[in-house]
Amino acid sequence: MKYTKLLILSMCLNLFMNPLSAAEQPATDLKAGQTMYNQLCIACHASGINGAPKLGVKDDWAELLTFGEDTLYQAVINGPNHMYSKGGSALESEAMIRNIVAYMMNSATDDSNRASVNSASEADKARHLRLNNGYKVYDMICFTCHNTGEAGAPMIGVPSAWDDRIALGLDGLTKSVVEGKSHMYIRAGSADYSEADFKSVVEYMISTIE
Repeated sequence: MKYTKLLILSMCLNLFMNPLSAAEQPATDLKAGQTMYNQLCIACHASGINGAPKLGVKDDWAELLTFGEDTLYQAVINGPNHMYSKGGSALESEAMIRNIVAYMMNSATDDSNRASVNSASEADKARHLRLNNGYKVYDMICFTCHNTGEAGAPMIGVPSAWDDRIALGLDGLTKSVVEGKSHMYIRAGSADYSEADFKSVVEYMISTIE
């Protein structure tokens, strides 16, 4: 009995550390996805609060559908924009989260846009996840200054504020954040984030003026 329990535990840990590839994933269950959507997701995705893509609204999903199920699943795990990781429900399994994602994608998919699903390049999918992470970190530690231009901070979404900075490029601007610049503290005053996180923040901020 003890050996059997250890074997099961070992198999579970292996699955956690080495998740199934897309080809190995079991078929998603749209009915189960709908049930869990109604329990966990409806509060934001029925109304579109904080920019959440609304269920069944194709315009809201036009770009998201191109990233495909795997990328959107990973976005939910990380917690995009204002959404908590796993939608605030840490106990849901990978299969159940995939069911919810598939259900929501399916609600906005028909013959007119089916060909666009999962059509984005791998580079664009990776960038989507980086920008999601960048926004989340920005919203935690950067918005106070960069939303208002306080102490000369370049404001997001204002191209002219970046004229003298954009030439530094992504790496140069990230270095400025990590080392501190002008009135900005080293690492924006936070030791909680990696250099990769700060790089994603800079990439997000640049994306607002493109």
